[in-house]
Amino acid sequence: MIVVAERINSTRSAIEPALAARDAEFLLDEARRQWQAGSDYLDVNTAKLMEGEEDCMTWLVGLIQEAIPEALIAIDSPNPKALEAGLKAHRGRPLLNSITAESERVEAVLPLIREFQPRVVALTMDDGGLHRDADKRYEIGARLIEMVGEAGIAPEDIFVDPLVFPVGAEDNAGIIALDIMAKLKVAYPGVHTICGLSNVSFGLPLRSQINQVYMVMAMSRGLDAVIIDPLDRRMMANIVTARMLAGDDAACKGFLSAYRDGRLDVVNPAK
Repeated sequence: MIVVAERINSTRSAIEPALAARDAEFLLDEARRQWQAGSDYLDVNTAKLMEGEEDCMTWLVGLIQEAIPEALIAIDSPNPKALEAGLKAHRGRPLLNSITAESERVEAVLPLIREFQPRVVALTMDDGGLHRDADKRYEIGARLIEMVGEAGIAPEDIFVDPLVFPVGAEDNAGIIALDIMAKLKVAYPGVHTICGLSNVSFGLPLRSQINQVYMVMAMSRGLDAVIIDPLDRRMMANIVTARMLAGDDAACKGFLSAYRDGRLDVVNPAK
């Protein structure tokens, strides 16, 4: 399971002022805690900074990679100029978050993909916006896989997000997203599926409980990358355990390592 850590996002109330003030200590604390929790990528979203976003993205990517040299970043913004700034600043191969099938987005972002060859998140939306229809979202996903592949990105470096809608508004939203994931995995071997998992519980109580159960359900249907808060110890413990039970953890090494490190103790976490 590839974990993309979601906490350095300018839509969070604590993050936007920290970015505006260039609060390196605060932002590095967020980055370090997420990386140490087992993240594979640190998502960096600077979108709320309408003024100076490109400079902030350049600064933040450099700041994190200077302090945590092994860290990889998911460059996340609706602003193609900010994406370009992050891609230029990044050492190693980043994850670009994201491209859609919207014509304006394709025109702006596809050249960046060709130039920088990042791994790519593809969101299943087009000029018609967000689609409730599962077949339409599958078709958009398939189209994006072909498009990004033609830009030189291998299947294993493409992450398709089927868009998870809240079950509080649509009873079958969770199952529909899982069906799209499973269908894409069969049609395009090697391609990853990814989602912003917490969308499923929006508007409901006990969101953490809902998210944790949905995570295990999604893993059983082929989800192999997720955008989550890695500081949720129970969620991370569930991921480690589900990987083992799915046969993706040779000799249970990952599970046993997590046990020895105290990462599976969600009741009495190590200080």
